[in-house]
Amino acid sequence: MKRVWVSTAGPLKIARRIVGLLLLLIGLLGLLLPILPGWSLIIPGVALLGRRNRLVRLSHLAVRYALRRMRRSRQRHVRALGWRLTTEYGRTRRAVLPVIVATERAVARTLVWS
Repeated sequence: MKRVWVSTAGPLKIARRIVGLLLLLIGLLGLLLPILPGWSLIIPGVALLGRRNRLVRLSHLAVRYALRRMRRSRQRHVRALGWRLTTEYGRTRRAVLPVIVATERAVARTLVWS
């Protein structure tokens, strides 16, 4: 009897993307709504999608460009808010990035990456 190997990498990759996008969207809603937890869903969502995912990279660039435009604004209050948000974004990114990397490694150990 001949053994046939069936690869499950394709369905796992698709499921990982779908679950990652759902967690990311619900996490973003959680940042706006006080009922849902925001960061606790965003971190696994980014970890499932991967830091090198196009959506994750483009959203990071969009936030950076928006903050840069705020810092260069003509209105004094918007400029001050842009500087404040830039420092907070950097602080949050430095705090969250090691957690995302650790979560990515844990997911990589448990799932078969293709």
